[in-house]
Amino acid sequence: MKLKVKMLKNEYWYGGDTNIGFFTPLGRKSIYVANNTIVKSYGQSNTLWLSNKGRVIWSDCGFKTTFIFGKITCTSEKAEIKLFEAEDKTLKGAYSYAVQHFMPPDGKHPNPIMFKIPQYCTWIQFEHEQTQTNILSYAKSILESGMPAGELIIDDGWQTNFGEWDFDPNKFENAKQMCDNLHELGFKVILWICPFVSTKSTHYNYLAQNNMLVKDKDNNIAMRKWWNGTDAILDLSNPQAMKWFTDYTKKLIDEFGVDGFKQDAGDAMYYCDDDITFGGVDANTQSKLWAQSAIDFDFNELRACFQFGCQGVAQRLADKSHKWGILGLGALLPNTLTQGITGYSYGCPDMIGGGQIGDFKNKNEFSFDNELFARYAEASCLMPMMQFSLDIWKINDELKNISLKTIDLHTKYSDYILQLVEHASKTGEPIVRYMEYSFPNKGYAKITSQFMLGDDILVAPVLVKGHTTKLVYVPEGKWQYKDKIYSNEMVIIPAPIDELVYLTKVKD
Repeated sequence: MKLKVKMLKNEYWYGGDTNIGFFTPLGRKSIYVANNTIVKSYGQSNTLWLSNKGRVIWSDCGFKTTFIFGKITCTSEKAEIKLFEAEDKTLKGAYSYAVQHFMPPDGKHPNPIMFKIPQYCTWIQFEHEQTQTNILSYAKSILESGMPAGELIIDDGWQTNFGEWDFDPNKFENAKQMCDNLHELGFKVILWICPFVSTKSTHYNYLAQNNMLVKDKDNNIAMRKWWNGTDAILDLSNPQAMKWFTDYTKKLIDEFGVDGFKQDAGDAMYYCDDDITFGGVDANTQSKLWAQSAIDFDFNELRACFQFGCQGVAQRLADKSHKWGILGLGALLPNTLTQGITGYSYGCPDMIGGGQIGDFKNKNEFSFDNELFARYAEASCLMPMMQFSLDIWKINDELKNISLKTIDLHTKYSDYILQLVEHASKTGEPIVRYMEYSFPNKGYAKITSQFMLGDDILVAPVLVKGHTTKLVYVPEGKWQYKDKIYSNEMVIIPAPIDELVYLTKVKD
C-alpha cells in the first residue's frame, strides 16, 4: 500500500517518532526517511504526521515515510495509509482532527505529585549498585540540601533477576523498612521494572510452560539481546502473561507499599513481526501492550511506546547524553515538542544532565560540565515534569543554588501545569506546544529553540555552551519578562548561567 502527497507552499510536517524530533519539522527542502514499520528508536512513536496546513497522515499500523524535496511517499505492507484534511487549516486544526478521529483521550493522567514536585532517579547516582544504604543516604541528601521530597525512583539493580521481581536480600536487609522510612521522609517509592525474563528467574520455567513468553518463528523461546544481556521476553498478548505481570506488581504494592513503577524497555525493536505469540500480534503491538500494562498505576513512567496517544501515562524521553547538541541538551526541546504533537502530553525530559550512564561511569565531579547541568535544569523546569539523578546539588554551591532556583520556578507554576494536565486528559491538547501550534501562520513553523507552556508562558532556555543571551521570537500581544514588556519582535535577552528566560502573557 502506498500514499503519495505533494507538499503545499510553506507547508511543514510534524510527527513520527519522538527521537527524530530534532530533525522536524520537514518542509519542501527536506530529505528524510522515517520508518516505524517496526519502531527502532528508544522512544515514543505514533502512526501520525501533521502539517501546519491542517493535513493529517494516519495509518492503523507502522509505515515508512520518505520526504524528498516536497514529495512525501508513505508505504506499508500492514495497513492502508490515508490523507485527511481538517476544516481548520492549521497545525492545531490537524492535531484536533487526529485526536477526534484516531486517539480519543481516556480522561486519565498520572498522579499530580509527578507534576508538582521534582522526581529523583537513582540510576546515574548508583547504576546497578541499588542498595538500602545507598538509597536512604541519597534521599536524606536531597532533604538536607533543601530540596523537596517527591518521587524516588529506585532503578535497575534492586531485583534478584529480570522476571523475578523481589528485592535482592544481599542489597536490602529490610526492604519493607526502607520503603516505610522513605515514606516517612515524604517520598513516593517507584521501582524500575521491565518485560524481560532471565533464564535464572525462578519463574522462567512456569512462564515458558504456560505459553507466556514470546517464541521466535521456529517456535523456540525467543532470546533477545538488549542492553542488559540476552533474555526471554513476556508475551503480553497472552492475557495470562499480562495478569502474571500485574499480579506481581500488586504484590510489591501490597507487601512493601511501593507507589508505582518505572517501566523500562518494552521497545518494539526487541520483538519481530514473525514472532509466534498468543495474540498473533506484530512487534509494535507488543510495545503498545507494555504501555497498556501501566495505565492503572497511579505513578507510572514509560520510555518506549507505540500508538498510545492521549492515554494517561507519563512518557520520559530516551536517555540523553551529557553533551550539548543533538545527542544531548539540543534534543530536549524538539523531542518534547514532538511528544506533545503526537499525543504524548505527559512528558518528562530525561534526567537533568543526561541519562546515559557511560557519560558518568568512573568519572569524578571535576570531569562534568557544570554549565550543562545548569542549562539542563533550566530547560526542564517549565516542562510538565523535571527529574534529577546525579546529586548535582552536592557538586558545588552554584549548582545547588541553581537546582533550588529551578525547583522553585517549577513549584511556582505547578498549579498552572496541573490545569494543563487536567485539560490534556479531557481534550488531548499538548501541554508543551510549538510556537506554530499557538500562533499559526506567523512565521514560526520551524522554531524549536523555544516553546509554549500552554498559551500563557513562552519558555526560551539557553541551549548552546557559552551563551549568556537568548534570541527570543516574541509573538503578538504583550509578553513580560522581569520589568519589560515585549510584543511581536525578535529580541536578544540577557541569560546568565543561573537565569531561565521565560515570558508571561499580559492579559488585558
